[in-house]
Amino acid sequence: MNKTPAKNEIREMLQWLNRNRQQLQQYAHQYVAYNANGTIANSENLREVLDLAEASGEIFSIYLVPGFTASIVILPIYFRTVSTHEWSPTYQVNLKHKDLAINATMVVDSGADFSIISLKAGQDLGYALADGEHISIGQTIGGTVEYVLRQIEMTIDGQNLMVPTAWIQNNTADVMLLGREVVFDKFNIEFRQADEEIIFTKREDALAL
Repeated sequence: MNKTPAKNEIREMLQWLNRNRQQLQQYAHQYVAYNANGTIANSENLREVLDLAEASGEIFSIYLVPGFTASIVILPIYFRTVSTHEWSPTYQVNLKHKDLAINATMVVDSGADFSIISLKAGQDLGYALADGEHISIGQTIGGTVEYVLRQIEMTIDGQNLMVPTAWIQNNTADVMLLGREVVFDKFNIEFRQADEEIIFTKREDALAL
């Protein structure tokens, strides 16, 4: 079982990820197990990466490397030629489905109504469509995507949540987004871009101050 890192370890891991995001493009469409010291394992097979990373004995997180090559990508949107600060607001979230639990790196997106996982990530976590299940259409900038909603068990900073999550049914992008529904009701979230840090504060803790 993947050990949960301490907050300072998570921060160091995310800083490493943001510094090395470009180099990780060689693993496009693959899962990468990483920590503050670098990559531990990579594969298109999630369980293979988990087995290799857990065998290392190191604390790690999982990052699904996006497969985009263009300058602009929908869900999320990257303006590479415009941005002067190449920091992506990512946070570590534990996702659990049946017997599989992973520490996943997700982009925190205040513009997304729901959290989002890609087609590949949902399949690898063990989700499947029910016979005759209705597929919904979501509106994005530049087009639409097909999705189904799943209630995904998430743990964020020790707090367990059931989060309605859009499981994308198109190979639009290998996107993992943490949206507003439920999450933003439970936490006050502060973005500190200059420090390349996101701070989650439980609302009851914030109200007690």
